[in-house]
Amino acid sequence: MIQVTDFDLRLLRIFKTVTDCGGFSAAESALNMNLSTISTHMSDLEARLGIRLCERGRRGFQLTDGGRSLYQLAEKLLDSVEDFRAGIGTLQHRISGELTIGVVDNTTTDPHSRIGAAILAVKQRGGDLHVKLEIRSPREIEDAVQERKLHVGIGPFRNKLPGLAYERLYSEQLFLYCGEGHPLFESAPLQVEVDDLRGLDYVSRGYMREARELTATVDFRIAATVYHMEAVAILVQSGKFIGYLPQHYAAQWVDQGRMRPLRPDLLNQRAEFSLVIRKDREPTIATQVFLDALRAGKSSDIDGSLT
Repeated sequence: MIQVTDFDLRLLRIFKTVTDCGGFSAAESALNMNLSTISTHMSDLEARLGIRLCERGRRGFQLTDGGRSLYQLAEKLLDSVEDFRAGIGTLQHRISGELTIGVVDNTTTDPHSRIGAAILAVKQRGGDLHVKLEIRSPREIEDAVQERKLHVGIGPFRNKLPGLAYERLYSEQLFLYCGEGHPLFESAPLQVEVDDLRGLDYVSRGYMREARELTATVDFRIAATVYHMEAVAILVQSGKFIGYLPQHYAAQWVDQGRMRPLRPDLLNQRAEFSLVIRKDREPTIATQVFLDALRAGKSSDIDGSLT
């Protein structure tokens, strides 16, 4: 494949998506294609290259040595094509190409989050832009930005990875909650004794160091580990678990009388939200407009310098 055509690029994008998803079936939703169509396109790519790219069978989807090498080459090529499209847009003073954003789950109810407004600011500039918004854990966001799979990420990042620039945006208040039916639900929030919380079934978020940081005051019994905020809410609403939730997110159930905080005067924390980009990646016009819109919504007391 000496001359790379638009059709070749399409096949390479399909191949990359299949690989990223871990198999043909898993890629159906991401590609909006049925299994037979994906299989046909993969066969077409193998025929054009003259190499076997992957194996399917009892051991699941696996790339061959040639497939792994092609994946690395395809990733570089597709990044270059996207950078070229964005560069042309810059020369023409218009927004084009793709804007890929990674955020953690359940931030939409946070009044400090300006993600929707920032996307609106980009779209109002017009142009031929495709927006891709992904919900991931903080570490997944950092890894994706590092690997150039995302232009920008937003989340509560604990450690600064080399090669990435972080900028503080806002903070999120979290309290410890119990649900209707829990033994402590009928107690007044401020009258619950800390000793009464010891040994209670607690929901820990796997991507946070809660086992060490949030259970230091109280010896909770970690009875469930989850990786999404909604999962914490579901378990708390069962009436059998307690867990930390953002105040803005839990407010809907508190207002309905289905949740209540426990000792909010003592058991609370703040999660610092930051945006993250690669230090060595020149922002496209779309990325810059998005970042500027986010910065415009920051509180005046927040230091917005990139570090």
